[in-house]
Amino acid sequence: MHSLPFPSSLNHNRSPLELVHSDLHGPLPVASHSGYKYWITFIDDATRFRAVYLLKAKSEAFEAFKVYKSWAETQLGVKLRALQDDKGGEYMSMAFISFTELAGIERRHSTRNRPQQNGLAERANRTMGERITAMLSESRLPGSFWGECISSMVHVWNMLPTASLSGTTPFQAFYKRKPDVSHLRVWGCTSYVHVQRDKRNSLQPHYEKCVFIGYPAGYKGWKFYNPVTKRTVISERADFDERYFPGTSKAQLEAVPSFACLPEPLQTPNDTSSHLGLPPLQDEGGDNHFPPARPKTPTPSASVPPEEKPVLPLPLPVIPPFIPPVIPPVTPPQIHAPLPVTPPTAGAPLEPPHVPRRTGRVRKPPGQWWKLKQPDLAGNDSDSDDEAALLFFFFFFL
Repeated sequence: MHSLPFPSSLNHNRSPLELVHSDLHGPLPVASHSGYKYWITFIDDATRFRAVYLLKAKSEAFEAFKVYKSWAETQLGVKLRALQDDKGGEYMSMAFISFTELAGIERRHSTRNRPQQNGLAERANRTMGERITAMLSESRLPGSFWGECISSMVHVWNMLPTASLSGTTPFQAFYKRKPDVSHLRVWGCTSYVHVQRDKRNSLQPHYEKCVFIGYPAGYKGWKFYNPVTKRTVISERADFDERYFPGTSKAQLEAVPSFACLPEPLQTPNDTSSHLGLPPLQDEGGDNHFPPARPKTPTPSASVPPEEKPVLPLPLPVIPPFIPPVIPPVTPPQIHAPLPVTPPTAGAPLEPPHVPRRTGRVRKPPGQWWKLKQPDLAGNDSDSDDEAALLFFFFFFL
Protein backbone atom coordinates (compact mmCIF):
# COMPACT_ATOMS: atom_id res chain seq x y z
CA MET A 1 0.00 0.00 0.00
CA HIS A 2 1.39 3.39 -0.99
CA SER A 3 0.69 6.74 0.63
CA LEU A 4 -1.75 8.95 -1.22
CA PRO A 5 -0.96 12.56 -2.17
CA PHE A 6 -1.35 14.86 0.78
CA PRO A 7 -4.47 17.06 0.40
CA SER A 8 -3.99 20.80 0.50
CA SER A 9 -5.59 22.72 3.35
CA LEU A 10 -7.99 25.52 2.50
CA ASN A 11 -8.68 26.58 6.07
CA HIS A 12 -7.50 30.07 6.94
CA ASN A 13 -8.26 31.70 10.26
CA ARG A 14 -9.62 35.22 10.19
CA SER A 15 -8.86 36.35 13.73
CA PRO A 16 -5.31 37.02 14.99
CA LEU A 17 -3.91 34.48 17.49
CA GLU A 18 -6.73 32.06 16.73
CA LEU A 19 -4.03 29.58 15.65
CA VAL A 20 -0.24 29.83 15.96
CA HIS A 21 2.15 27.48 14.12
CA SER A 22 5.52 26.68 15.71
CA ASP A 23 8.62 24.69 14.81
CA LEU A 24 12.18 24.43 16.17
CA HIS A 25 15.26 24.34 13.95
CA GLY A 26 18.75 23.17 14.89
CA PRO A 27 21.36 22.50 16.04
CA LEU A 28 23.41 24.58 13.64
CA PRO A 29 27.02 23.61 12.82
CA VAL A 30 28.37 26.76 14.48
CA ALA A 31 27.13 28.78 17.43
CA SER A 32 26.38 32.47 17.18
CA HIS A 33 28.39 35.13 19.02
CA SER A 34 26.10 34.77 22.04
CA GLY A 35 26.28 30.96 22.04
CA TYR A 36 22.92 30.21 20.35
CA LYS A 37 22.59 27.03 18.27
CA TYR A 38 18.80 26.79 17.73
CA TRP A 39 15.92 29.00 16.75
CA ILE A 40 12.18 28.56 17.29
CA THR A 41 9.55 30.08 15.00
CA PHE A 42 6.02 31.25 15.82
CA ILE A 43 3.70 32.20 12.92
CA ASP A 44 0.22 33.62 13.34
CA ASP A 45 -2.13 31.87 10.91
CA ALA A 46 -4.35 34.91 10.31
CA THR A 47 -1.71 37.61 9.75
CA ARG A 48 1.27 35.42 8.74
CA PHE A 49 3.41 37.51 11.10
CA ARG A 50 6.61 35.65 12.05
CA ALA A 51 8.49 35.83 15.34
CA VAL A 52 11.84 34.06 15.83
CA TYR A 53 13.65 33.46 19.14
CA LEU A 54 17.23 32.21 19.43
CA LEU A 55 17.91 29.33 21.84
CA LYS A 56 21.01 27.79 23.35
CA ALA A 57 19.25 24.47 24.03
CA LYS A 58 15.95 22.80 23.16
CA SER A 59 14.83 23.05 26.77
CA GLU A 60 14.48 26.83 26.33
CA ALA A 61 11.54 26.39 23.93
CA PHE A 62 9.00 26.60 26.77
CA GLU A 63 10.41 29.93 28.02
CA ALA A 64 10.41 31.27 24.47
CA PHE A 65 6.73 30.33 24.08
CA LYS A 66 5.77 32.14 27.27
CA VAL A 67 7.62 35.26 26.09
CA TYR A 68 5.90 35.12 22.69
CA LYS A 69 2.46 34.57 24.26
CA SER A 70 2.81 37.58 26.56
CA TRP A 71 4.13 39.81 23.78
CA ALA A 72 1.51 38.86 21.18
CA GLU A 73 -1.44 39.12 23.57
CA THR A 74 -0.25 42.54 24.73
CA GLN A 75 0.18 43.83 21.17
CA LEU A 76 -3.18 42.57 19.87
CA GLY A 77 -5.32 42.63 22.99
CA VAL A 78 -6.66 39.09 22.39
CA LYS A 79 -5.90 35.69 23.88
CA LEU A 80 -3.97 32.94 22.12
CA ARG A 81 -6.40 30.10 21.42
CA ALA A 82 -4.53 27.21 19.73
CA LEU A 83 -0.93 26.05 19.14
CA GLN A 84 0.13 23.78 16.25
CA ASP A 85 3.45 21.88 16.53
CA ASP A 86 5.13 18.66 15.40
CA LYS A 87 4.91 17.03 18.87
CA GLY A 88 8.63 17.29 19.40
CA GLY A 89 10.14 16.67 22.80
CA GLU A 90 10.61 20.40 23.40
CA TYR A 91 6.81 20.86 23.17
CA MET A 92 5.79 17.84 25.28
CA SER A 93 7.38 18.60 28.64
CA MET A 94 5.12 18.46 31.69
CA ALA A 95 5.67 22.16 32.37
CA PHE A 96 4.67 23.03 28.80
CA ILE A 97 1.53 20.88 28.88
CA SER A 98 0.44 22.17 32.30
CA PHE A 99 0.91 25.79 31.25
CA THR A 100 -1.22 25.44 28.11
CA GLU A 101 -3.95 23.59 30.01
CA LEU A 102 -4.20 26.29 32.66
CA ALA A 103 -4.21 29.02 29.99
CA GLY A 104 -6.97 27.27 28.01
CA ILE A 105 -4.81 26.90 24.88
CA GLU A 106 -5.82 24.10 22.51
CA ARG A 107 -2.95 21.82 21.44
CA ARG A 108 -2.71 20.47 17.89
CA HIS A 109 -0.02 18.02 16.79
CA SER A 110 1.02 16.61 13.43
CA THR A 111 1.01 12.83 13.07
CA ARG A 112 4.22 10.83 12.82
CA ASN A 113 6.29 11.46 9.66
CA ARG A 114 3.72 13.92 8.34
CA PRO A 115 5.39 17.35 8.41
CA GLN A 116 2.82 18.58 5.87
CA GLN A 117 0.30 19.00 8.69
CA ASN A 118 2.59 21.66 10.16
CA GLY A 119 3.76 22.85 6.77
CA LEU A 120 3.48 26.59 7.43
CA ALA A 121 6.16 26.54 10.13
CA GLU A 122 8.21 23.75 8.51
CA ARG A 123 8.44 25.57 5.18
CA ALA A 124 9.23 28.88 6.88
CA ASN A 125 12.23 27.35 8.69
CA ARG A 126 13.51 25.86 5.45
CA THR A 127 13.18 29.20 3.65
CA MET A 128 14.99 31.01 6.45
CA GLY A 129 17.84 28.48 6.35
CA GLU A 130 18.27 28.94 2.60
CA ARG A 131 18.23 32.72 2.82
CA ILE A 132 20.72 32.75 5.68
CA THR A 133 23.13 30.71 3.58
CA ALA A 134 22.77 33.11 0.65
CA MET A 135 23.18 36.23 2.79
CA LEU A 136 26.30 34.93 4.54
CA SER A 137 27.84 33.92 1.22
CA GLU A 138 27.13 37.28 -0.41
CA SER A 139 28.38 39.33 2.54
CA ARG A 140 31.55 37.20 3.07
CA LEU A 141 30.78 36.91 6.77
CA PRO A 142 31.47 33.72 8.75
CA GLY A 143 28.74 31.42 10.02
CA SER A 144 28.88 32.86 13.53
CA PHE A 145 26.87 35.82 12.22
CA TRP A 146 23.79 33.68 11.55
CA GLY A 147 22.01 35.14 14.61
CA GLU A 148 22.19 38.71 13.31
CA CYS A 149 21.40 37.43 9.82
CA ILE A 150 18.15 35.64 10.73
CA SER A 151 16.96 38.56 12.85
CA SER A 152 17.44 40.99 9.95
CA MET A 153 15.90 38.59 7.44
CA VAL A 154 12.71 38.08 9.50
CA HIS A 155 12.49 41.84 10.10
CA VAL A 156 12.43 42.45 6.35
CA TRP A 157 10.29 39.38 5.57
CA ASN A 158 7.40 40.69 7.67
CA MET A 159 7.41 43.89 5.57
CA LEU A 160 7.07 42.11 2.21
CA PRO A 161 3.64 41.49 0.63
CA THR A 162 2.47 37.89 0.48
CA ALA A 163 -0.04 36.12 -1.77
CA SER A 164 -1.80 34.47 1.17
CA LEU A 165 -2.92 37.94 2.31
CA SER A 166 -3.86 39.19 -1.19
CA GLY A 167 -0.77 41.39 -1.49
CA THR A 168 -0.87 42.76 2.06
CA THR A 169 2.22 42.63 4.26
CA PRO A 170 2.18 40.64 7.53
CA PHE A 171 3.26 43.81 9.34
CA GLN A 172 0.19 45.69 8.16
CA ALA A 173 -2.14 42.78 8.97
CA PHE A 174 -0.67 42.48 12.48
CA TYR A 175 -0.26 46.16 13.47
CA LYS A 176 -3.05 47.62 11.28
CA ARG A 177 -0.70 50.16 9.70
CA LYS A 178 1.68 50.22 6.76
CA PRO A 179 5.36 49.57 7.51
CA ASP A 180 8.07 52.19 7.07
CA VAL A 181 10.79 50.75 4.83
CA SER A 182 12.99 53.86 4.60
CA HIS A 183 15.48 52.40 7.10
CA LEU A 184 16.08 49.13 5.22
CA ARG A 185 19.62 48.57 3.90
CA VAL A 186 21.53 45.77 2.18
CA TRP A 187 22.75 43.38 4.86
CA GLY A 188 26.54 43.00 5.13
CA CYS A 189 27.44 46.08 3.10
CA THR A 190 30.13 48.63 3.92
CA SER A 191 29.03 51.43 6.23
CA TYR A 192 30.66 54.56 7.61
CA VAL A 193 29.52 55.04 11.21
CA HIS A 194 29.79 58.37 12.97
CA VAL A 195 32.15 58.42 15.96
CA GLN A 196 30.96 60.57 18.84
CA ARG A 197 33.20 63.21 20.37
CA ASP A 198 33.83 61.30 23.58
CA LYS A 199 35.14 58.35 21.51
CA ARG A 200 37.77 60.30 19.55
CA ASN A 201 40.13 63.24 19.76
CA SER A 202 40.34 66.27 17.52
CA LEU A 203 42.82 64.66 15.10
CA GLN A 204 40.99 61.37 14.55
CA PRO A 205 38.41 60.90 11.79
CA HIS A 206 34.74 61.43 12.52
CA TYR A 207 33.71 58.05 11.12
CA GLU A 208 34.80 54.42 11.26
CA LYS A 209 34.46 51.87 8.49
CA CYS A 210 32.21 48.98 9.60
CA VAL A 211 29.92 46.24 8.29
CA PHE A 212 26.14 46.56 8.58
CA ILE A 213 24.72 43.52 10.45
CA GLY A 214 21.15 44.32 11.45
CA TYR A 215 18.36 46.23 13.12
CA PRO A 216 18.65 46.05 16.93
CA ALA A 217 15.40 45.60 18.84
CA GLY A 218 14.43 48.58 20.98
CA TYR A 219 16.68 51.06 19.14
CA LYS A 220 15.95 53.55 16.40
CA GLY A 221 19.15 52.90 14.53
CA TRP A 222 21.33 50.21 12.98
CA LYS A 223 23.80 47.64 14.24
CA PHE A 224 27.35 47.46 12.85
CA TYR A 225 30.47 45.35 13.27
CA ASN A 226 34.00 46.76 13.17
CA PRO A 227 36.46 44.09 11.94
CA VAL A 228 39.44 46.11 13.21
CA THR A 229 38.33 46.50 16.83
CA LYS A 230 36.10 43.36 16.77
CA ARG A 231 33.27 45.23 18.45
CA THR A 232 29.65 45.97 17.54
CA VAL A 233 28.28 49.50 17.36
CA ILE A 234 24.66 50.70 17.52
CA SER A 235 24.20 54.12 15.96
CA GLU A 236 21.59 56.11 14.08
CA ARG A 237 24.17 58.16 12.11
CA ALA A 238 25.79 56.23 9.29
CA ASP A 239 26.34 56.31 5.56
CA PHE A 240 26.09 53.11 3.51
CA ASP A 241 27.91 51.92 0.42
CA GLU A 242 25.74 49.01 -0.71
CA ARG A 243 28.10 48.05 -3.56
CA TYR A 244 30.89 46.54 -1.42
CA PHE A 245 30.84 43.58 0.98
CA PRO A 246 34.20 43.50 2.80
CA GLY A 247 33.34 40.74 5.31
CA THR A 248 35.60 40.40 8.36
CA SER A 249 38.89 40.64 6.45
CA LYS A 250 40.91 43.77 7.21
CA ALA A 251 42.47 43.66 3.75
CA GLN A 252 39.05 43.61 2.10
CA LEU A 253 37.87 46.46 4.31
CA GLU A 254 40.89 48.62 3.49
CA ALA A 255 40.47 47.86 -0.21
CA VAL A 256 37.07 49.57 -0.22
CA PRO A 257 37.56 53.15 -1.50
CA SER A 258 36.98 55.86 1.07
CA PHE A 259 34.52 58.64 0.43
CA ALA A 260 33.74 61.98 2.02
CA CYS A 261 30.74 60.70 3.97
CA LEU A 262 27.90 62.98 4.94
CA PRO A 263 25.78 60.77 7.22
CA GLU A 264 22.04 61.19 7.10
CA PRO A 265 20.73 60.98 10.69
CA LEU A 266 17.42 59.35 11.45
CA GLN A 267 14.66 61.46 12.95
CA THR A 268 15.34 60.81 16.60
CA PRO A 269 15.35 63.27 19.53
CA ASN A 270 18.29 61.78 21.35
CA ASP A 271 21.44 59.83 20.62
CA THR A 272 21.25 56.08 21.27
CA SER A 273 24.74 55.04 20.22
CA SER A 274 26.41 52.35 22.26
CA HIS A 275 29.17 49.78 21.97
CA LEU A 276 28.70 46.09 22.65
CA GLY A 277 31.60 43.64 22.80
CA LEU A 278 31.91 40.47 20.72
CA PRO A 279 34.46 37.67 21.07
CA PRO A 280 37.25 37.69 18.47
CA LEU A 281 36.46 35.80 15.30
CA GLN A 282 38.55 32.87 14.11
CA ASP A 283 40.59 33.20 10.95
CA GLU A 284 38.62 31.30 8.36
CA GLY A 285 40.00 30.88 4.87
CA GLY A 286 38.31 29.95 1.64
CA ASP A 287 34.58 30.01 0.97
CA ASN A 288 33.67 27.95 4.05
CA HIS A 289 31.75 30.06 6.57
CA PHE A 290 31.94 27.54 9.43
CA PRO A 291 34.96 26.66 11.60
CA PRO A 292 36.39 23.09 11.56
CA ALA A 293 34.60 20.41 13.57
CA ARG A 294 37.49 20.00 16.02
CA PRO A 295 38.70 23.25 17.61
CA LYS A 296 42.40 23.74 17.99
CA THR A 297 43.93 23.26 21.44
CA PRO A 298 45.18 26.64 22.72
CA THR A 299 48.85 26.91 23.55
CA PRO A 300 50.03 28.11 27.00
CA SER A 301 51.16 31.39 25.49
CA ALA A 302 47.64 32.06 24.25
CA SER A 303 46.40 32.63 27.80
CA VAL A 304 48.29 35.93 28.02
CA PRO A 305 45.84 38.69 27.08
CA PRO A 306 47.02 40.73 24.12
CA GLU A 307 47.94 44.31 24.70
CA GLU A 308 45.25 46.71 23.62
CA LYS A 309 46.30 49.02 20.84
CA PRO A 310 44.69 52.35 20.11
CA VAL A 311 42.46 52.52 17.09
CA LEU A 312 44.30 54.40 14.39
CA PRO A 313 42.59 56.13 11.49
CA LEU A 314 42.37 54.09 8.34
CA PRO A 315 44.95 55.10 5.70
CA LEU A 316 43.65 56.92 2.69
CA PRO A 317 44.30 55.36 -0.72
CA VAL A 318 47.44 56.64 -2.45
CA ILE A 319 46.56 58.34 -5.72
CA PRO A 320 49.43 58.17 -8.26
CA PRO A 321 50.48 61.48 -9.87
CA PHE A 322 49.04 62.33 -13.21
CA ILE A 323 51.45 61.55 -16.08
CA PRO A 324 50.49 63.11 -19.42
CA PRO A 325 50.48 60.70 -22.34
CA VAL A 326 53.41 60.78 -24.75
CA ILE A 327 52.36 62.31 -28.09
CA PRO A 328 54.49 61.12 -31.05
CA PRO A 329 56.01 63.88 -33.23
CA VAL A 330 54.06 64.85 -36.31
CA THR A 331 55.91 64.09 -39.54
CA PRO A 332 55.48 66.88 -42.16
CA PRO A 333 54.01 65.74 -45.47
CA GLN A 334 56.48 65.14 -48.27
CA ILE A 335 56.19 67.48 -51.28
CA HIS A 336 56.96 65.75 -54.55
CA ALA A 337 58.36 67.66 -57.52
CA PRO A 338 56.05 67.85 -60.58
CA LEU A 339 56.74 65.34 -63.27
CA PRO A 340 58.40 66.74 -66.45
CA VAL A 341 56.10 67.28 -69.43
CA THR A 342 57.17 65.16 -72.35
CA PRO A 343 56.89 67.12 -75.66
CA PRO A 344 54.94 65.39 -78.41
CA THR A 345 56.89 63.65 -81.10
CA ALA A 346 57.18 65.17 -84.56
CA GLY A 347 55.39 62.32 -86.35
CA ALA A 348 52.27 62.25 -84.14
CA PRO A 349 49.33 64.45 -85.36
CA LEU A 350 48.11 67.19 -83.03
CA GLU A 351 44.50 66.95 -81.84
CA PRO A 352 42.46 70.18 -82.25
CA PRO A 353 41.38 71.81 -78.98
CA HIS A 354 37.84 71.09 -77.79
CA VAL A 355 35.46 73.96 -78.61
CA PRO A 356 32.29 74.25 -76.47
CA ARG A 357 29.01 74.02 -78.32
CA ARG A 358 27.24 77.37 -78.91
CA THR A 359 23.66 78.06 -80.02
CA GLY A 360 23.00 79.94 -83.25
CA ARG A 361 20.15 82.07 -81.85
CA VAL A 362 20.68 85.82 -81.86
CA ARG A 363 21.17 87.11 -78.35
CA LYS A 364 19.16 90.13 -77.20
CA PRO A 365 19.48 91.88 -73.85
CA PRO A 366 16.37 91.81 -71.63
CA GLY A 367 14.03 94.73 -72.17
CA GLN A 368 12.94 97.15 -69.50
CA TRP A 369 9.51 97.94 -70.82
CA TRP A 370 7.92 97.60 -67.40
CA LYS A 371 9.92 100.47 -66.02
CA LEU A 372 8.67 104.00 -66.58
CA LYS A 373 11.35 106.39 -67.70
CA GLN A 374 11.49 109.97 -66.61
CA PRO A 375 10.96 112.38 -69.55
CA ASP A 376 14.02 114.21 -70.76
CA LEU A 377 13.85 117.84 -69.79
CA ALA A 378 15.77 118.91 -72.89
CA GLY A 379 13.38 116.98 -75.17
CA ASN A 380 14.34 115.02 -78.34
CA ASP A 381 12.74 113.13 -81.16
CA SER A 382 12.83 109.77 -79.35
CA ASP A 383 10.30 110.83 -76.65
CA SER A 384 7.34 110.32 -78.93
CA ASP A 385 8.61 106.90 -79.94
CA ASP A 386 9.00 105.81 -76.30
CA GLU A 387 5.51 107.01 -75.38
CA ALA A 388 4.02 105.17 -78.34
CA ALA A 389 5.81 101.96 -77.32
CA LEU A 390 4.55 102.25 -73.74
CA LEU A 391 0.96 102.77 -74.86
CA PHE A 392 1.21 99.78 -77.20
CA PHE A 393 2.44 97.42 -74.51
CA PHE A 394 -0.10 98.77 -71.98
CA PHE A 395 -3.12 98.15 -74.23
CA PHE A 396 -1.72 94.87 -75.57
CA PHE A 397 -1.39 93.27 -72.11
CA LEU A 398 -4.77 94.57 -70.96
